[in-house]
Amino acid sequence: MKKKSLILALAVSCISITASAQKSAIATAKEEYDKYTAMKAQPKLAEPAIKAAQEAIDKAVVHEKTKEDVNAWTYKALIYSELAYDKKTDDLANQATEAIKKATALDVKGENKDKLKNANTLLYYYQVQKGKGLFDNKDYTNAYTEFNKALVYNPGDTTANYASGLAAMYSKDYPKAIERYNDLLKTNYSQLESIYSNLSIMYAAQKDTAAAIRILSEGATKFPNSADLATREIEFSLMSGKQKQVIDKISSQVEKNPTNRLYPFYLGIAYASAGDPKKAEEAYKKAIAVDPNYADAYVNLGGLIMNNGIDIYNKANKLPTNKVAEYNALKKQSAAEFDRAFPYLEKSAQLNPNSELALRNLRTYYNIKNNTAKVAEIDAKIKALK
Repeated sequence: MKKKSLILALAVSCISITASAQKSAIATAKEEYDKYTAMKAQPKLAEPAIKAAQEAIDKAVVHEKTKEDVNAWTYKALIYSELAYDKKTDDLANQATEAIKKATALDVKGENKDKLKNANTLLYYYQVQKGKGLFDNKDYTNAYTEFNKALVYNPGDTTANYASGLAAMYSKDYPKAIERYNDLLKTNYSQLESIYSNLSIMYAAQKDTAAAIRILSEGATKFPNSADLATREIEFSLMSGKQKQVIDKISSQVEKNPTNRLYPFYLGIAYASAGDPKKAEEAYKKAIAVDPNYADAYVNLGGLIMNNGIDIYNKANKLPTNKVAEYNALKKQSAAEFDRAFPYLEKSAQLNPNSELALRNLRTYYNIKNNTAKVAEIDAKIKALK
């Protein structure tokens, strides 16, 4: 009986020693990991400690007695995330990621939450640095992938979100870039003004002008002092035929920015498109008052007045032959409009002699005046441009 009891006692003692040995492996991993973190600033001194920690934890996570131990997997996550960050290899990062998943599943009480957060942070920095390296080498497609992986370790992070969106935009993968940037709009990211601007460009690149205008309107409301967003909204609205709808917004910008030539110029375009040539003329003249050498304003103003003269001229030609007095009056009125347009037409061609539009408008004036010499001269200039 005594002999059997002795054998049993020895057997039990052996099991206890084996389990204790594995618990000791976790303790060794922790001790060596703590040494490593204390000496991280001196890599050569820290290297042996992280290697010892890795060897110990590799044994602990596969042993029957500790393979489901939350501490074993937590320290594997910490050790391997440090190794991944230091050695810059995906294999180590993948092992760290799997360890985080395992430890998180085992950590039902959340006792290791802070440690696992540290492991996630290290992997986040690993991915961001990897993405930056690819981005700097102009490999934007793969940079997007790596920046996006960083969001797995730090969900909602604005830096990684912005970087992934920028990489997607540079690779012309606009749907992905739009998705990332729209996520940023839900945050307090410090560069939201530029995010609104970039989003409008990407929507426009996808020929979704309505979305571009919508996002610019939202951005201009959020950042009322942003000239960039206000200008872009106006430009997209004008290009999409929404001239009437944007007149009030342009007028507001004219008042806010009296020294900016663009806003009265855009107001002139809007009024002209809305069928109000008088207000359009006033607006173009305001733009010229701000910048007396603003060639585009001269082109539009001269063309506006010329078109009005042509309309009057055509109206006269449609009169019945018995309305001679009315015909003569309209012809005189149209001639006065042509002459009123001339200084602006001439100035636009002087300011921009390479503008075919300016030259064609001036040629129209000389055609009307039957000045064949001038017409031939301008024809030669237009031909020289091609």
